Amino acid sequence: MNTLTGYRHEAFPYVGDEEFVVMAARVLGDGLACGEPGVLVSTADRLTGVHDALGSAGDGVRFVDTSTEARHPALVLSVLQSFVRDAKGTRVRGLGDVTRPDRTPAMLAEAQLHDLLLNTPVCDDWNMWLGCPYDSASLTDDVVDSMLASHPARHIDMTNALAEKFGAELPLRPADADRFAVDARDLAAVRAVVRTAATMAGLDAERSDGFVYAVNEVVTNSIRHGEGAAELALWSADGSLVCEVHDGGRMGDVLAGRLAPSLGRTSGRGLWMVNHLCDLVQVRSPESGTSVRMYIGP
Repeated sequence: MNTLTGYRHEAFPYVGDEEFVVMAARVLGDGLACGEPGVLVSTADRLTGVHDALGSAGDGVRFVDTSTEARHPALVLSVLQSFVRDAKGTRVRGLGDVTRPDRTPAMLAEAQLHDLLLNTPVCDDWNMWLGCPYDSASLTDDVVDSMLASHPARHIDMTNALAEKFGAELPLRPADADRFAVDARDLAAVRAVVRTAATMAGLDAERSDGFVYAVNEVVTNSIRHGEGAAELALWSADGSLVCEVHDGGRMGDVLAGRLAPSLGRTSGRGLWMVNHLCDLVQVRSPESGTSVRMYIGP
């Protein structure tokens, strides 16, 4: 029997889809044999492959699809946290397949930030062995090096690495991005501009409404906390409509919007909703201020 307790966070290399399925089924299957329920966050086809490999034992694993419930890294932390909480102290295992070769550069950047956040004190009381898979043959050397650096053999303080990542500038916006200076008087105009852009990008009414709400929430918060004004930019990238809101304020909470707000707590709910309404959200707070970059596709 496995007698390990406490939190363990490490990287799991593999090469290709077939090897991923074999690795994941082994790790989760071994856990089930030790009485440890499992959670697997991955693509639908990989979830099916691992479920089939586990057979009836797969009923002890929660399968989370990255196209729905955990479609970008900012949502995965709360998925893992709720799984640990629901286990009520029972030792569990997890695999979070967020660093994949098919990810866009922006999504890979968020996966790297996510891996660093999994070394913060919020996870210290998890009774969980958490593995982060990565394709050692298909990912770039920079991504592999980042994966290895954020999954040390022993638990070390990652505060400086996380501060550097969160405090870095986002990649430059394209030169042809539409830019607008906005303040509290412009909120209705912002909503109209974003709705028009969403319609032109092919979003249906529901996704357009959600994106308009998300942008309005971020702009409102930026105006409130960023000296009364903000800058908004719109452009297209990798098949998505992208909106960035920048202000001169600084954000100190690297976990903002990633964990479900406590009942009765009003702060933090806005960015939490933004993360659930968008396909990807990037937040950075360098010396120049705070930028929130939101992506959504048809």
